[in-house]
Amino acid sequence: MNIFPKKPKKTTAAVLALCMLSGLLPVRSLAAQSPFRLTAAADTHFQCAEDLGVFSEEYTAHLKEPELYGYASTQGQMNYESGAILAEMLAEFEESDSECLLIAGDLTCGKRNSHLAFAEYLRRTEQRSGKRIFVINGNHDCAAESSETRISMEEFREIYAQFGYDEALARHEDSASYAVDLNDTYRLLAVDSCIYGEDDGRIGASVFRWIRVQTERAEKDGKTPIVMMHHSLLPHYELQPMLDLWRFYAGWFADHGVRTVLTGHIHANDISSAVSDCGNTLYDIQTGALITSPNTYRELTFYGDSVTVESSFIEKIDPSLLPEIMTDRQKAMLAADFPAYARAYFVSGVGKWLNRNVGSPNRLARWFRLQEGTRAYSAAEKLTATLGDAVGLDIYDTGDGGSIEAELAPFGVTVPPSGYTKPYEVAARLMYGFFRGDEQTVSSEEDTALLLTCLEGAILSAAGKLPDKESLGALVRQVAGRPLSYDALRECAEKLALALLETLAGGITDDYSAPADLNVTLELSPAGETVPLHALLRVFRLMIEFFQRAFCL
Repeated sequence: MNIFPKKPKKTTAAVLALCMLSGLLPVRSLAAQSPFRLTAAADTHFQCAEDLGVFSEEYTAHLKEPELYGYASTQGQMNYESGAILAEMLAEFEESDSECLLIAGDLTCGKRNSHLAFAEYLRRTEQRSGKRIFVINGNHDCAAESSETRISMEEFREIYAQFGYDEALARHEDSASYAVDLNDTYRLLAVDSCIYGEDDGRIGASVFRWIRVQTERAEKDGKTPIVMMHHSLLPHYELQPMLDLWRFYAGWFADHGVRTVLTGHIHANDISSAVSDCGNTLYDIQTGALITSPNTYRELTFYGDSVTVESSFIEKIDPSLLPEIMTDRQKAMLAADFPAYARAYFVSGVGKWLNRNVGSPNRLARWFRLQEGTRAYSAAEKLTATLGDAVGLDIYDTGDGGSIEAELAPFGVTVPPSGYTKPYEVAARLMYGFFRGDEQTVSSEEDTALLLTCLEGAILSAAGKLPDKESLGALVRQVAGRPLSYDALRECAEKLALALLETLAGGITDDYSAPADLNVTLELSPAGETVPLHALLRVFRLMIEFFQRAFCL
């Protein structure tokens, strides 16, 4: 994927000419004298025993095995298993050839006790192995202000002082960003991309000024910068929320010696690439959540003008590290076949996600500020309950008529055969492909077609069970902002559909860009080397992005 749209040949020639006229920076070879190997992880979301609490039994309607997986989180995060999973990853890191471990944010659930316990895990690992560990914060790690249970950014830097901050060559005063040498060749720029109190990210003006200084210093010192930040620098799926001005930052990084950016946040294994106007290639190597199936971490080997990415998966855990609240059957299954249990947990998590976002009014109430007790909220509650029951139908008819197949039969629509029994299992298959990486090898066009058929049947089933017109009118007035009319209904329908199906509509069944996501060798020596983009073109790109955002393009 190019950062910018393709241009006519004359424009391309002009861009290259301006790059040449802008003055060449000294060409710095990316070749290292010997291979440098590091381990990368992200979104460990660790929770200590004090912060776990009791199992949540919400949204378990229609699940096949709620007695085993009813406690699954709606994001598929194995919160109660997080300590055992973290311990296994750290043990494998100790035994590996990696020289250091980088963790790209969302280290914990955000609570103070979990941060202190997590830092202790890391401290013991460093002491035993003699290896170094570096971290950066994610959107769940720090609150805008310190409290009894949550920590501030300043406290984050104190708790994790041993893991980047104490040995930093430079620290940004007003964020958690820092720079540190990984070895004689590579320098880590750990960039704080968080907006405290929000999930979205950004690179603020002050942080960007600091980054500019650090890349200049790396150039003078003969170091190759590797960037680590929590939020994506490049898009990994079609409708992904992105940093403001991401095209500008991506082009700037690529043209100032940065070839690799290690990220997390999306909980998926995905590698996106982009090429700047000057022909420099940038790779955003995103690592999935460690505590979400397939429980991945990466091993990267930098050698010469390439980096080889190898993906590893947690295959086992120590059952003695599981919390007491788990049943003997759950512990036995986790010990016997961890990947199988984790995969089934993920499938149940997707079922709970659909129940929460399609079968309950929570998402609609949050999006459209619906207040409980109002007629609009009541209509949303009835509407989503109807949809939730429809999505929870069996796919195939067992004789009682309550199935997707039976709902579609009067319309002459045939449901293709499969091994699935519930629509959420099909959705989980597609979503698992995205989270695992190289999704085309995991899911198929048949799965996508089956899911769309299931949704079609569910909508037809729910169509005859809608709330009364008066209640719907109240909902339309709240969502569309005007009285019941054809146009208002259409606008309302579009908004409701987007709110309920935004994840499945995000293009997550296909890779957004090359290359492969799991095991691949990336070339780090593009034709453009480190030629900066001409100042006029940088301003031009910023203007384009400004107007695109202004007109919501």
